[in-house]
Amino acid sequence: MPLVAAVTWTVALIVDGGPFDSTSVFLMCVGLLGVATTSVAGMVVAGSRWARRLGLVLVGATALLAIVRPIDLLWIIGLVATALAGLSLNMSSVTDRVRELPAAAGPPARSVLVPLILLGTPFVLGIANSNSRPWVILVVGLSAPLAAFAYSRVLPGGLLAVRLLWPALAIIAAYPMGAPSGFVSVSLGVLIAALAWDPTVKTAFHPPREVGSSYPIPPELAPKEILDKAGIDDRGRPSAPRDHP
Repeated sequence: MPLVAAVTWTVALIVDGGPFDSTSVFLMCVGLLGVATTSVAGMVVAGSRWARRLGLVLVGATALLAIVRPIDLLWIIGLVATALAGLSLNMSSVTDRVRELPAAAGPPARSVLVPLILLGTPFVLGIANSNSRPWVILVVGLSAPLAAFAYSRVLPGGLLAVRLLWPALAIIAAYPMGAPSGFVSVSLGVLIAALAWDPTVKTAFHPPREVGSSYPIPPELAPKEILDKAGIDDRGRPSAPRDHP
């Protein structure tokens, strides 16, 4: 249902953006669909807690759109989809699938939070767009999911993108944006930089590797299954072949 709600409000914004211009509508649609797809995939595939919480954030975002967009038939359909999405995220079929505790071998919290914030950045910039220098807002908004993708997929330069490149772009581009877009852009740039410079974010991107060591042991200490597989007995001699019927 979160994905259905996102698609419904995307169609509603395309048909009638209300107080938003085409740049804002485009960014908000990109943000809604990106967040919804990631949330649903995270719940279905991994049963992650962050995926359900991201779905709840999506529900809140669509509810915000219901406040500012004009009321029409698509508004009513979108509001119903938002309500159903909120209910579905609290149903036992969803809550039972989602883990109550974080995965023991899962990534650190900040390494998950950084790409999720970047994924929702287009929506935030779109809804705060001050109708000035739309190309600047598009560059900052659309580059955020690209930085999140590069980091989450461990692409070359992914860590540099979230630590330095995108935050610097968001802060520098804030001046031509004007208010309130510029304030939002600066805030997001500073927030991402502060989170990304945490050591755990680097550890998640470049996990430490340990070189293993092997030590010989007497054959009598090895499990029988391994000896049989190696074709030797407990004294290290070739075992006699077994007769098969």
